[in-house]
Amino acid sequence: MPARRIFSIFLLAFGLVALSRVGLARAADSDGSAADLKEIKSEMRQLREERKRDREVIHSLEIKVQQLETKDSKVAATTEQLHATDQKLKETTLELQQTNAQVQTLQTKVDAPIAASEFGDAVSRYLGTHSFTVAGAAGGSFIYDQQSGGLDGVSHVSQNSFFFDWEPMFLYRPTDWIMFEGVISTAFGSTGTGADLSTADFQIFLNDYMTVVAGLFDQPFGDWYENQSPMWVNRFVTAPLPFGVEPVVPPGEIGVQLRGGMQFGALGQDFDYTVWGGNGPNFSSNVLGAALSSPTAVANSQTNGKSIGARFRIYPLPVDSQMGRLELGASTYNGKWANGNWYNSWGVDFNYFIGNLQARGEWMESYRQMPDGMGSDNRQGWYVQAGYVLNDLNVPCFPDKLNGYLHRFEPLVRYSGVNQRAVASDDIEAATGVGQGGFQTGLVPDFGINGSPATYAPHAREVALALDYWIAPSIVWQNEFDLELPQNGGAFVSPSGAVTPAGPIPNDRAFLSQFTIGF
Repeated sequence: MPARRIFSIFLLAFGLVALSRVGLARAADSDGSAADLKEIKSEMRQLREERKRDREVIHSLEIKVQQLETKDSKVAATTEQLHATDQKLKETTLELQQTNAQVQTLQTKVDAPIAASEFGDAVSRYLGTHSFTVAGAAGGSFIYDQQSGGLDGVSHVSQNSFFFDWEPMFLYRPTDWIMFEGVISTAFGSTGTGADLSTADFQIFLNDYMTVVAGLFDQPFGDWYENQSPMWVNRFVTAPLPFGVEPVVPPGEIGVQLRGGMQFGALGQDFDYTVWGGNGPNFSSNVLGAALSSPTAVANSQTNGKSIGARFRIYPLPVDSQMGRLELGASTYNGKWANGNWYNSWGVDFNYFIGNLQARGEWMESYRQMPDGMGSDNRQGWYVQAGYVLNDLNVPCFPDKLNGYLHRFEPLVRYSGVNQRAVASDDIEAATGVGQGGFQTGLVPDFGINGSPATYAPHAREVALALDYWIAPSIVWQNEFDLELPQNGGAFVSPSGAVTPAGPIPNDRAFLSQFTIGF
């Protein structure tokens, strides 16, 4: 028992010593850690202050960099501006040198006497981009008409005479969008020397598809009056019967028209149109078969009504089709002629050429409403013609020079006719020498008119044979032989309205030769 107690006391003492040593060690460690912590905190404070100073330095450096970049961009802009200014200065210097050279040149020209050509150029520049052109045609003809018989009691005698016609065309274009046109017909005809204003209009080119024409112009009905009637264009000396002494539609009009055209397919496939209005048709009297007289002057107007017309043409064949050129047209012309009575007309036409062959024709019909219950005054007219240029003909036994002459010939044939109920006898008598103020009691020829009585028949027919010799494209010597083949029927009407049946009308023959120059 005592031994156990002694051992317990020893263990207790040993434990107390060990615990005291541990406490002393922990106390010593605790004092060291506090010192270390204090030192660490001091270092952290120093690091934070250094980081703060570094941030301030970095911020200051960023501000300086931004300032330097701003200064650099300003320097670059200033450099570019200086470069642009230097370039402008060089250009200005060059322009100044050029101006000085021009001034010196002008001064030299001013000091020198002006030449005639330069004076003309100066006037042209002052007046603007204008142009003045004189065109037209001139021709002389000889006409022989057999006149084997008369009609309606009118005397007949063979006629032969020389005639001359000069038709200058004046074209004045002050700007690109307007042009003035005037044609004066001057001739030594059946009554001697005379002059007539046949065309006078101005044309305003609105755009590529529309033109306004106003004034005195050829009737745009069909293809004859406007395109084929000039003497050097017409392949014959005379006009077809529907456009001769008994016209089915008026030859001219005074008014305004709108025209244009456009391409609808390949090259050569075109369409054109013309619409117009004017003073309207007029007739020599109120009887059946009275001759048309147009354009209508206001003093001779029988009504306040006006006329309207339209023409449409199409060219269906492309140029590269190797099928030639074809024109198809349709026209209409309508208006009041007296006291509200209407005149209506319509027609179709064609024109075709391929190689050396050319052919054309027209058909037209008109209806004239008559006053006082008289029957209507209906008229029809037509023609068809063809020609062939012999420039491919080579006769083997002929020398080249003679074949060259043959190449210039163009034989032609034309058939034309007119049908109408009656013809006014006053119009026939007005075509005689006496009716024109002379001494000839029979019908007399005129430039482009053979003077045959058969052409005044109500049912006139004509076969015309022609042989043209083309000296140049606008210089031609034409020879024409007319066979008048009138048919029976119809009547002649006196100024009082008395109707006399026409009866048989003798055939007639006429020869015409004409030399024409187009310019």
